Amino acid sequence: MSILKKRIEIIDTLFDSIKYDYDDLEKIIDDNDIFDNGQKRRIVNSFLFSFSKIQDNVGGKLFKEVLYELKEIEFKHMPMLDILYKLQRLNMLENVEEWDMLREVRNDLAHEYPMEFEDRKENLKKAIWGYKELDKIYKNIKNYLLNKGIL
Repeated sequence: MSILKKRIEIIDTLFDSIKYDYDDLEKIIDDNDIFDNGQKRRIVNSFLFSFSKIQDNVGGKLFKEVLYELKEIEFKHMPMLDILYKLQRLNMLENVEEWDMLREVRNDLAHEYPMEFEDRKENLKKAIWGYKELDKIYKNIKNYLLNKGIL
């Protein structure tokens, strides 16, 4: 099995896992005790962990592996901006700004842990938006690879 197919398998597993957390999160997102109740906090933390893992795998690994497999790049060590523009040119990414917004969400989650309920809830809503965007990007990439006969 190729490195690319293994990466796809890993990301598919992560998306399968996060769907359960997302479904549970949708049921509790408006609860006032979402960050205080242990079970609800577990759902939030599991969702955020999976979101981060998916973003790391897609942006940090999959993008380069896809372009390398397509012979769009010779080396996997390229500036991220160059990779994003190549993905955009191939219509796998709608626009570079889309990925920049996802990175901002990830950075907010990784580097800030607000104590105020509304700030925490806002970050969680950003992560939910980010999950939906990641899902869309990932499906675009998989469809592209399927149409090219690579998957």
